[in-house]
Amino acid sequence: MAQTSLLQGKQFYCREWVFHKLQHCLQEKANCSGSAANKPSLVANSGNNTGVVSGKGAAWGVLLVGGPGSGKTALCTELLWPSSPANLQRGLHRQALAFHFCRAQDSDTLCVGAFIRGLVAQICRSGLIQGYEDKLRDPAIQSLLQPGECERNPAEAFKRCILLPLLGMKPPQQSLFLLVDSVDEGCNVSEGEQTSTSLSGTVAELLAGHFEFFPPWLLLLCSARKQSKAVTKMFTGELTCCRLFFSPLTDPRACQEVHLELICLQSCQEFSKSGKSILELLLG
Repeated sequence: MAQTSLLQGKQFYCREWVFHKLQHCLQEKANCSGSAANKPSLVANSGNNTGVVSGKGAAWGVLLVGGPGSGKTALCTELLWPSSPANLQRGLHRQALAFHFCRAQDSDTLCVGAFIRGLVAQICRSGLIQGYEDKLRDPAIQSLLQPGECERNPAEAFKRCILLPLLGMKPPQQSLFLLVDSVDEGCNVSEGEQTSTSLSGTVAELLAGHFEFFPPWLLLLCSARKQSKAVTKMFTGELTCCRLFFSPLTDPRACQEVHLELICLQSCQEFSKSGKSILELLLG
């Protein structure tokens, strides 16, 4: 399971505007959830289907889009394990309910069954949602989490083991987020068509298919390459999802960020202390 990042522990620089934007989105999410707290957006029918009622408009998320090597995974890592005093003080990592890092080289991270079981385990350990673990004691829910069964019916497992229990819980004091990095991994994208490499579908398909049913206090935060247009369209078509674009270092805003960061580094004499070059410090 990808419950860690290969970049964890590395120093992070720049992209301050992204953290400000995410902080704003979480605050807006809290404002929306306040008015929708008594309006569940997901109800279980007598069968295996799920019905939508009023309140679904409160569900929205953020999609980080950029080219390979633009820093998407690095930012996601910094969001969860802040290395800078500013991000540590900002405290966004304390609002992480669960996270997942998809990696093309690790097939386990692309398995939807393992993805669901990993989220369930993290939510239980987080202690942010009181009473969630009690909801999982139902034998029917336990059977859905079993290896094999979860892969055969991931949509049902995702709804009954995560979404429905969370919707039945008392909303937390502050909005939380679910982070999925490289959500486009595991998808074969060719000429605008997106197909799954797994019989049980992809993590992207699972999230996009249930995105608008998330609790109003939970922000979905994903990252994807800009080349994966079919995947990014899944999250930004009819869904109210905010896209944040990661520009290359030739972009004026990125250049300004680097310039300001260099001034900061010089002022604290980090160059002389680290013994590294400017490029090494910025790229980690």
